[in-house]
Amino acid sequence: MCLIIVANDLKSLNLEDMRIAYERNSNGFGLMYLDKNNNFVSDKFVPNDFNEVKTFFNLHKNNTDQMAIHFRFTTAGATNKKNCHPFISYNKDNRIIGMMHNGAKLPIPLIHKNCSDTWHFNEHNLKPTLKNNPNVILNSNYQIELGEHIGSDKMVFLDSKSRKFIIINEKVGNYKGANWYSNEYWDTRKLYSNYKSLSLYDNNSFDYDYVETPTDTEIKKMSDSEIELFIDHCVYSEDTYPLIETIKNYRKKLIG
Repeated sequence: MCLIIVANDLKSLNLEDMRIAYERNSNGFGLMYLDKNNNFVSDKFVPNDFNEVKTFFNLHKNNTDQMAIHFRFTTAGATNKKNCHPFISYNKDNRIIGMMHNGAKLPIPLIHKNCSDTWHFNEHNLKPTLKNNPNVILNSNYQIELGEHIGSDKMVFLDSKSRKFIIINEKVGNYKGANWYSNEYWDTRKLYSNYKSLSLYDNNSFDYDYVETPTDTEIKKMSDSEIELFIDHCVYSEDTYPLIETIKNYRKKLIG
């Protein structure tokens, strides 16, 4: 799953958080902001490593005090610059509205196999909606309706006219200081470290909250029942990322 950061206090943004975010979401990096002359800036690429992310970020960070940042994890479509975020949802009459998305899959048919669900949603939902009425993005009823339509997914818009970041489903994310994160894929804490406590739950009462990919040390200590709980959690929470990462790490060890 991807990660969006709305850095309201750019100077307080922790590079270690960004490094962890990249390690977990390494299929694209992008950012959008208004520079000190209120020009809309949007830039994105597919990095080869975190050093490229850091260099790219450093080229932009002194141009603004606020910035939205996106780390992509490919779930649909090709891994390329076209599918990186942000996307431009409106560009007319000296007004630009950019968008970033975080979530497993948006409710939109995937017509073009190489294009992501976010690309499809932007082309076939957002652009037609905003074409004749861009101000609707500032309407609280529309924001609520859009949030309900995309479920637990999150979106961030930047409107050059109102000079505002607009967060859809903001409460589903979390804040670290002044900066908003769409999920906890930046957090270095091991949220799934206490496996023994999970074994106290049965399948009817288990709380399927977000969990982190287990470390090698944690995997060695897991009993068979705790492994089953871990897999059940990923399936029922529809968050397969920890499973994917665990298999990837094991494959690396097999290959050497």
